Amino acid sequence: MDLSPIYPGSVPNLLASNRLTQTLQDATAQLTQMGDQLSSGHQFALPSDSPTAAMTTIGLQQLLEQKTQMLTNTQTEQAFMGATDNAMATISSVLNQAQQLISSGIGSTSSPSQKDALAQQAKSLEQELVNVGNTQFNGRYLFGGSQTTNPPFTMNANNTVTYNGDQQTLNSFMDLGQLVGVNVDGNAAFGALTPPIGSDLNPALTAQTQLSDLAGGAGVPMGKISVALAGGSSPQTATVDLSSAKTVSDVENMIAAAFPPGSVTVGLNAAQNGLTISAASGTVAVADLNGGATARDLGLAGAAAAQIIGGDLNPALTLTTPLSALNGGTGIGATAGKGLVITNGGVTKTVDISSATTVQDLVNILKDPSLNLAVGLNTAGNGLAISSRLSGTSFSIGENGGNNATLLGIRTMTGATPLSQLNLGVGVPINATDPIQITRRSGAVVSLDLTGATTVQDALIKINSIDPGNLTATLNAVGNGISITDNSGTGPLTVQAGATANALGIAGTEAGSNPAVPLVGTDVNPGEAPGVFNILIKAQAALQTQNDAELTRLGGLLQPALTQVSTAQSDLGAKEQMLSTVQTNLQNQQTQINQSISTNYDTNFTQVITQLVTEQTSYEATLKSAATVMQLSLYNYL
Repeated sequence: MDLSPIYPGSVPNLLASNRLTQTLQDATAQLTQMGDQLSSGHQFALPSDSPTAAMTTIGLQQLLEQKTQMLTNTQTEQAFMGATDNAMATISSVLNQAQQLISSGIGSTSSPSQKDALAQQAKSLEQELVNVGNTQFNGRYLFGGSQTTNPPFTMNANNTVTYNGDQQTLNSFMDLGQLVGVNVDGNAAFGALTPPIGSDLNPALTAQTQLSDLAGGAGVPMGKISVALAGGSSPQTATVDLSSAKTVSDVENMIAAAFPPGSVTVGLNAAQNGLTISAASGTVAVADLNGGATARDLGLAGAAAAQIIGGDLNPALTLTTPLSALNGGTGIGATAGKGLVITNGGVTKTVDISSATTVQDLVNILKDPSLNLAVGLNTAGNGLAISSRLSGTSFSIGENGGNNATLLGIRTMTGATPLSQLNLGVGVPINATDPIQITRRSGAVVSLDLTGATTVQDALIKINSIDPGNLTATLNAVGNGISITDNSGTGPLTVQAGATANALGIAGTEAGSNPAVPLVGTDVNPGEAPGVFNILIKAQAALQTQNDAELTRLGGLLQPALTQVSTAQSDLGAKEQMLSTVQTNLQNQQTQINQSISTNYDTNFTQVITQLVTEQTSYEATLKSAATVMQLSLYNYL
């Protein structure tokens, strides 16, 4: 019923009352919100209170957490690198002491007892360095590479030192997307590994070769190519999409599948290092599409011809490469009853590799802890890299009656070895005044002048030229060194001792009467670790035996070792400076992010208090109006 005609003003008053009630409710909510803002110090409690500001704040808080973690990383790694820097300063100090010690021990200025005392000092420095090498920081060993939970260095009973770590870099996030290597491994700091042995093994291309392993491991990007057959019974052109191809076999199958069976064939070239494509009849032409380079990089791009023969795709050596694919597919020769002869730490072992079919199999065999080897692939990605973990001793890899070591590229003495490299870099004296004197089995004496020879092979050729086919020199069938055979008679075969013969390791006598038995020379090309441990350990022996020549040689190794340590320290210092800059930037970023969070999330007390006073005044006025309006009812109009 409409009461307005009977009770004028009743409906307007009711509407006004409703509006005032809503206004009071809104004002109460606003006052409550401002009270919460003042008490909590935040502009909102729930994301729904201010969605835009909440989303911005949440994103900023996540970024702040990441930056805070990055700052913690930089501070931790700065301390780790500082500890490493201090340890490396000790290495430099020990090398300088070793230099003085070796200089003092050369010549007659030091008596035998004094030299023994110097040897004991060298032993003490060795122990000090082992302790430095096994330094920990926050439970992590400084110099173990990625092996941070076990001591990197072990001093052995035979006065050698074993490096148990690796050469891996420890990377840490210093900022978003910025990884920095923070460690110095034991080889970089101490020269604890022998220089790696290994050469290009020229692995053959196979159907299973990964396309990512071509071009020395750089890979070949796959795309679309055009293959055109012409002149045959069914000429046609096909676009072949190779983007999903992973192996050489995939390329072969995808191209063949684009044509009638038997129309086109893709296979390996004669050298087994590249591809060929042939038409069953007529010609085939291959081209790239859309500016791509797939056909070119696969060696298949070419104008119309009966066959296109691609060049060397240079597949990288991988752990899955079959040993039979090495050396252009000729393999490494028979392994049964052959294998390798490895001398390390004064112990010679024959290593059976007959069970190995892949590079991984071989690596696993050579990683036998008793061999004390660091084994992997070289940085060029085309050969093995094998080093001894021992300092203070000699290391070599030779044959065991076969060619396995040579064909694996890891024999330490070959025909290509420079004569200047023999005897740990002392070399072979080549001069006409010191010819090699050989007393043959017939009793005849011949002289050999090695003038002009620069490699071991040159020396072998000169010996073999004395009486071709009768007096022969070859590399030892077992181990390393030079063997000489003479069938001129049944008497003893003797190479007279002399500077040149001694340096070649062939001085000596084979006293038997069998001409087929060779005079077997010694290994004169062992390897050694170049660092401070090796220098100190060998200096001890040289001082005790008063070997001035050896002390002089070792003295010559000190400067390269110092340079290596200095270079590693410089690299470390540069990284520390970079981390300091990153740390400053992160701190500045934290400040900026906190300011942005404050703008979006924190209460502006001055602004809120001003609004609160205004809102309270308005609220009070509304209450007064409501008191006047709300007291009216139907009875007021009766």
